[in-house]
Amino acid sequence: MSAKSLRIITPRGKLVIIAVVCSLFAATGIVTVALSPETMLNLIVGVAAVGFFGVGGGISLISLWRRSLILEADAEGIRFSHRTLIEWKGVERVGTTSTQLGIRLRNPDALIAQDPRGFSREELRETRRSSGGWDLVFAENLLDRTPSDAAAAINAQRP
Repeated sequence: MSAKSLRIITPRGKLVIIAVVCSLFAATGIVTVALSPETMLNLIVGVAAVGFFGVGGGISLISLWRRSLILEADAEGIRFSHRTLIEWKGVERVGTTSTQLGIRLRNPDALIAQDPRGFSREELRETRRSSGGWDLVFAENLLDRTPSDAAAAINAQRP
């Protein structure tokens, strides 16, 4: 992707809240062990809290943070989740419903060919039928901006 690419990500506010909660539980585990390291129950509970919330929560949060990119658009086209590129010649239009960003493809088979595990012909057909003609839709709560702002920003990337 070029330096002038548009990146639309999932809002990360909930991930920050989860990080704070995991940190608090991990700190509670450390305090539990520090206050009474000779008591077996305290040792088990404290180490479990640090392991589950500290280590496990940290790894999970890093993974979720890195995967929060929904789509990226530049002069080449639109890339979904770092892997599937739809060139602009394959995009018919980008627009919105009242609560969603929608992308209509000229030929959905090109998308299926690039990522057969992620998209199926039946799924795209059903999405088009139920969403008012859009092949791919992204709900407003998944976007870091309103659907109309996202559509305008994506269309501005089109050569």
